[in-house]
Amino acid sequence: MLPAMVEVKRQFDWQWVLLWCIIVLALLYARPPMPIDETRYLSVAWEMWHIHNFLVPHINGEPYSQKPPLLFWFIHLLWSVFGVSEWAGRLVGPLFALGSMALTIKLARLLWPGQVQIKQAAAYILLGFWLWTVLASLTMFDTLLTFFSLLSLISLLQAAKGVSIWPWIGLGLSMGLGILAKGPVIFLFVVPPIILAPWWHRQHCISWRRWFTSALLALAGGLSLAASWALPAALAGGNGYSQAILFSQTAGRMVSSFAHKRPFYWYLLWTPLLFFPWFFYPPSWRDWQKATADQSIRFCLCALIPPLLLLSFVSGKQIHYILPILPISALLLARIIVISAYTTKYEKIPIVAVFFALSVFLLIISYLPLHGGDKEILRHIPKWLALIPLGCGAGLLVFKQPRSALTSIKVLSLFLIILTVALHLVVASPLHNLFDQSAVGKALNNLQAKGETVAVFPPQLSDQFQFAGRLSEPLVALDSMYEISLWSQQHPRAFCLIFTKDRLVALTLGKGFIRPYRGGWLVLRPASGFPLGWAKPLQRAKKSPLR
Repeated sequence: MLPAMVEVKRQFDWQWVLLWCIIVLALLYARPPMPIDETRYLSVAWEMWHIHNFLVPHINGEPYSQKPPLLFWFIHLLWSVFGVSEWAGRLVGPLFALGSMALTIKLARLLWPGQVQIKQAAAYILLGFWLWTVLASLTMFDTLLTFFSLLSLISLLQAAKGVSIWPWIGLGLSMGLGILAKGPVIFLFVVPPIILAPWWHRQHCISWRRWFTSALLALAGGLSLAASWALPAALAGGNGYSQAILFSQTAGRMVSSFAHKRPFYWYLLWTPLLFFPWFFYPPSWRDWQKATADQSIRFCLCALIPPLLLLSFVSGKQIHYILPILPISALLLARIIVISAYTTKYEKIPIVAVFFALSVFLLIISYLPLHGGDKEILRHIPKWLALIPLGCGAGLLVFKQPRSALTSIKVLSLFLIILTVALHLVVASPLHNLFDQSAVGKALNNLQAKGETVAVFPPQLSDQFQFAGRLSEPLVALDSMYEISLWSQQHPRAFCLIFTKDRLVALTLGKGFIRPYRGGWLVLRPASGFPLGWAKPLQRAKKSPLR
């Protein structure tokens, strides 16, 4: 009776949920909404909410065609329940990340039924990924994309059993929602396992003609679901908006994306960071040869390697683009580490060495030859911050070696969580000093309440403060300090919001509100009295200081 109770307890291991909640609460407390992405997305959601237009996303009075609306709709859903607030809007990404971890466990059950340790290990490995912990707690489209990609893979595995049409319907729905989350990029993560099914699916006889026909129908269903929003939105948004969402976001963007701005091997160069800390964990590499005949391993490889290769061809490479493949990586690592079935006291040495190296890096980083905003931001980081990775490394070194691979995974993930949370909490004050928009937003709100017009430079600032200030009117975006100078003479009763990285410029213009921001200064001042004599010297400022 007792062993059965222990087994039930193992199957209902929800400690990872508690750990994720702790991570999210700590990181949302430590960080304000981070420019430029989080602040922009919250601003788009606010403007849609304010103007009561939930079909066409808007920013600064104009249709916003860069992303589909699903993230904004979920923000609106939470606002309708809890009221318009920063914390409610910022919970959407972390909640989808939590759902993605649950789907990762579901995938582990489908791939390796009855092997409880694999699904438990996958959850803690995913928690231990530094990249997952940081990025999945942000307000980003990639967390939604990850969720619907995993849901699509689950539907695909269930469809492979060939017992019902419902998994194909689920595949179409999840792909359609994935398109509404971040566009057709979801195909990069779902189509390769569909095409490579004859390689990974070998246990049952299956009609491949029926398989690929069903997959095409599911794909058509997903596109139809996305079109149910895109077509009405295109009609409502006007010619420019319809051109952007129907063509620029699909064919045009895919064609231009193959002109390499970053080298093909860029992700490979970042592999140690992208897969930290498990890249430095010897059991991750030790027993790959034992798993080569595993059909489930082949499925994971089809969901991991082709998407990574396809992303490598895309020119606009960003670290957060690989977020959807981290759960698949966690599944692979869980399988490999668990079948290793033994631990040694030496396997934690490489990660301890990385912790100590990080400690040294934090000590010397302010002395490195960095320039501009990077140097300014690092100036606010205390040197004693190096004690945190040093302490984590020392704690991991003296911690008694666990007897099982699963326990080793849990211990290592716990130390990574402690490191990530502690680092965020220590730099919470500098982060808020440098990135918090609430004071500027309040000032802009007060001006608009009085009927005042505000012009901004650089123009990228025009989509940053709508949510922080709950703005009701667009800001006037100008392309250069020269234009700001001329506009100020024409509108002496208006106000200017200017970002500069030149402290002398900030002090000279500082007739009103000045505060640090992103390694520079924000100046909010009356247009009256703006130094017209600076018009020609400031021609050199035509290039945006935010670039």
